[in-house]
Amino acid sequence: MDHLKNFLAGMRRAIDLTPTPREYLLPQRDGFARDAAQLRGDFGAIGRDMRAVLKRDGSSNYRTR
Repeated sequence: MDHLKNFLAGMRRAIDLTPTPREYLLPQRDGFARDAAQLRGDFGAIGRDMRAVLKRDGSSNYRTR
């Protein structure tokens, strides 16, 4: 019974004359620049967090041989 419901729902979507609006965002012209800026910000935030932890806990815990 579920197969028939799914088949009929698919057929209804195939012959739909009034399509539903998109459920996803279209990329904008400055998408790559915005992504690059956000990545730079993330990189800076991670660096600040790492410096704060190293200052708080001391760098002696992270020595290598």
